[in-house]
Amino acid sequence: MGVKKLRTIFMRYILLVACGIILIGAVNIGTYMFCVNTDVIVPTVKIDEEISDASDKLKNSKELDFTDVPFFCEYSLFSKNGNLEKSSLETKTAKSFWNINILNHKDSERPYRYKTIDRGNEILILRYRIASQFKNEMLRSFFPVADIPVLIIAFIEMIALLIFVSHLFGKYTGGKIRKLLIVTQKIEEQDLDFTVNNSGIFEINEALKALEHMKNELKKSLMAQWKADKIQQEQISALAHDLKTPLTILRGNTELLYDTELVDKQKECADYIMSSYEKMYNYVQILIDVTKSKIPLSFSLEQTKIAEILKEVKVNVKGLCAVKNITLKWNEDYNTDYILADKEQLLRAVLNVASNAVDYTPDNGNILFDIYEDIQYFNIAVSDTGKGFSPEALKRAKEQFYMGDNSRTSGIHYGMGLYITNTIIKQHKGQLLLDNSVETHGAKVTVQIPL
Repeated sequence: MGVKKLRTIFMRYILLVACGIILIGAVNIGTYMFCVNTDVIVPTVKIDEEISDASDKLKNSKELDFTDVPFFCEYSLFSKNGNLEKSSLETKTAKSFWNINILNHKDSERPYRYKTIDRGNEILILRYRIASQFKNEMLRSFFPVADIPVLIIAFIEMIALLIFVSHLFGKYTGGKIRKLLIVTQKIEEQDLDFTVNNSGIFEINEALKALEHMKNELKKSLMAQWKADKIQQEQISALAHDLKTPLTILRGNTELLYDTELVDKQKECADYIMSSYEKMYNYVQILIDVTKSKIPLSFSLEQTKIAEILKEVKVNVKGLCAVKNITLKWNEDYNTDYILADKEQLLRAVLNVASNAVDYTPDNGNILFDIYEDIQYFNIAVSDTGKGFSPEALKRAKEQFYMGDNSRTSGIHYGMGLYITNTIIKQHKGQLLLDNSVETHGAKVTVQIPL
């Protein structure tokens, strides 16, 4: 596709307007001439000619025939002393002919002209316009000058032409400029795996080249940053996992100490060790959760079979429930086979919700999984029989490290589970809804993925 400059494109549309105006002029002039040739319109150049012909006939005829008065003329017939005998107009207007033409010796008064015909014992005064006239009386009553509707029609046609050409120009350039908007939107969303196509307009291509250069530099920068972040996360995660080993040894040896006979001072020291172990273990767990709080670089959405996801979720949740002898109630009501999702990350999100539900449900309690679809979303609702969310937690529980709700703080969670889940669901363009269940009287967390 050839590349053109904006001024060239603009000149083409200007030329199109000019050609359109010439065409409109030609059509209207042709129509006007056709109307003149078929006597629909009497042009200005014929007015004087017809007045002259009619004047001779009206002056010399023995008996006055008013049908000889041209159709575009109004007339008044007076006696020699100025008495009105007959007129095509009302009396007051008719008498004014005498005052203007005879007494004041005027042969014109805008927009009319007057013609005096002396018939010896009577005087006929004609009034007419020096302008093109419609021969049809009705058209003449609406448009006393035939050129006016012709000009109005031509004006409307030119306005319509300008609107049409403006629409074409806007549609053409808008389509090209939209490429700029698409590129900027993708860069804003950090979706940098795309190719910048030629727009066909030199100025827009220059802007696209600049954006492509920006995209490539941003991609290099982000990839380097993501790579560094990933390495750092992996190192921290590895270190956190490595810390678990000496902590486990510390706990095991402390428990062995409890199996021996300890004096009060020794037991007090062992208690300090065990208490410190529990705190250190929890801190290590927080560190692991933090390193996992970001979505991996490999995150990708693809058509995923719902039944496969639910099968894995159900198996894992049953294992979680078995630890505390919790009863799992599972309801399914949906027709959709596939959703657009990252299977591993969606599993992680749902299992986070399930793990929280198990942690906050008392032994021998119940957890309800309600899976259904509506017009917009595929829904996985998880309800437990714990204490539920407080009003504050309903507003803030998805925040990172939120721990303000005593009713939902078990001592082993540090506000990461729902934050991580919400981050994953947002990547799916979905929603994470928090509520308290009417059915179980505990917390209810709903994962919504767009259909």
